[in-house]
Amino acid sequence: GDSNLAHLPFYETPTFAWIADGPDAVRRVCRLLAREGVDLLKLNLSGDLGTSSYPSTETPMTDAEVAAAMEVARAARLRVAAHCRSGESVLMALRHGVEMIYHANYVDERTLDALEAARARVFVGPALGLTYNLSQGAGGVPAERIREFERELEVSVEAVARMRQRGIRILPGGDYGFPATPHGTYARDLWLFVKILGFSAMDTLVAATRLGGALMGMPDELGVVKAGALADLLLVDGDPLADIAILQDRVALRMIMKGGTLHKASAPR
Repeated sequence: GDSNLAHLPFYETPTFAWIADGPDAVRRVCRLLAREGVDLLKLNLSGDLGTSSYPSTETPMTDAEVAAAMEVARAARLRVAAHCRSGESVLMALRHGVEMIYHANYVDERTLDALEAARARVFVGPALGLTYNLSQGAGGVPAERIREFERELEVSVEAVARMRQRGIRILPGGDYGFPATPHGTYARDLWLFVKILGFSAMDTLVAATRLGGALMGMPDELGVVKAGALADLLLVDGDPLADIAILQDRVALRMIMKGGTLHKASAPR
């Protein structure tokens, strides 16, 4: 049939996400999103403290639903990421070939073994910026809930340490654009990697650049400085290896280049 967008109904994402119940509904929504031109599908396999009636340790999505989404993703050549706080949701994501797993807070030895076995193809983003800020009361979190986020932060820090021991690739970023984590504050994640996860500044920068390029399937073009790569460059007035928080100082970012195009150039202070 005619797939010209002029002859098809137009849909807007109704809320924070699309809600689909059952494999057929999941398949239908994923096909709609593929038709509308998305690059990536993100599946919420587990619950969450912030937005869900299911707690973080629960896994409401089923294998059949994930399989339906992956069927569409493979047919449409889309990347897939998954929100996976529970250990079972991480295992489910791995079973179905998801490459980008967010959170992985409540991992046990079985989950860690599976992640380690898949470490050549999988990446984990703990996305701690939101949990950290909510544990500090950001975004108007009620006082009685702050302890819940503090506990989840503690669990997350321990989980990341255990994953690092297994050689699993950990990346910063994720869960920005909320009232507690506004857009434009992403560099805070780099500071958190050093401050609470124990990464060195160098390892943090490598995770944010080189590993990011690998995740995007462009290891020779993104996250590296060499001939033939995309010229995505920052010139910083200071030493991020000595104080990674300087990357949150917009004044200190003297030059910003994206794809070889200069977007900011400031005179030296």
